[in-house]
Amino acid sequence: MSYKLRMWVSLTLFVLWLITGITGIILLIGPLAAQLGFNLPVDLADTLHTYLGFAFFGLSFVHIALNWSAMKAYFRKLRS
Repeated sequence: MSYKLRMWVSLTLFVLWLITGITGIILLIGPLAAQLGFNLPVDLADTLHTYLGFAFFGLSFVHIALNWSAMKAYFRKLRS
């Protein structure tokens, strides 16, 4: 169960990361694109970016909790 849950959390985080990155780019280039005559869905991108960013943040804590033993091992290696 733990492996399957970790897999789904990791895959969901990847999808959220990808969508948040794409919407961030749309928000970044939206004003320039509007000046050039291209209409990008800035309002939709803004809404998605905000809500999916919160989901990404929250799910990151779940990811850390599920992988805590690996995190401890990484920190032990850093100290040695």
